[in-house]
Amino acid sequence: MQIVVWALVLALLVSASGPVRSAAPQGEATLRWFGHAFVLITSPEGVRVAMDPFGEIGYPMPDVEADVVTISHGHGDHSNAPLVKGKPEVLQGLTPDGRDWARVNFRRRDVTITSFRAYHDKAQGKQRGLNTLFLVEVGGLRIAHLSDIGHVPAEEALRALGRVDILLVPVGGVYSIDGAEATQLADRLKAAITIPIHYKTEATASWPIADELAFLEGKPRVRRVGNSVRISRELLPRNPEVWVMDYR
Repeated sequence: MQIVVWALVLALLVSASGPVRSAAPQGEATLRWFGHAFVLITSPEGVRVAMDPFGEIGYPMPDVEADVVTISHGHGDHSNAPLVKGKPEVLQGLTPDGRDWARVNFRRRDVTITSFRAYHDKAQGKQRGLNTLFLVEVGGLRIAHLSDIGHVPAEEALRALGRVDILLVPVGGVYSIDGAEATQLADRLKAAITIPIHYKTEATASWPIADELAFLEGKPRVRRVGNSVRISRELLPRNPEVWVMDYR
């Protein structure tokens, strides 16, 4: 009899509290780097987000199809939306004249994209203009693409960005922050994975920017992972790592 009574009590408790709901759906996404600041994120449900596609700057021009394109600012090494096939929706981080930020709050199926304000230099845009940071939420991950950020943001701005699981940060200097500043920013954001972008490679050997080595110096957990990686909440490392990608 006692067993029956406890079974009835348990049933009433479950009924009162409603059905047990699972957490937000998660799954495995992929991230492909084409060089410079150009990446393609594919969500678990297959939504493809191309970020900062470049023009003719030395890298091979890839055959890319996407559903969404994000453009952080209007410079030619970050804004070649026509390269991307598939009639994607283009999300511009700046207004058409480049003098102000556009507000982006976008959602498609399992992808959410939010824009944040930043500058292309340390003089509040007076030298190189404005820049946009994009936060892509996909499969339970929060991926921050900092594009051509030219300064280390104030603490308030970093708090507004919130948790970052994967950080795409420029490290080449001259046109963006350098390796030391990128290290400072990575240390503050504490992402599980930091991926350096926007640095000198064989494809941009004539550019005055630095390679990735100064940024990597002294970091204990560095992996070279090729041009494409699979990512999910379950695959995030327990201790922060730097993943160096290959555009080829």
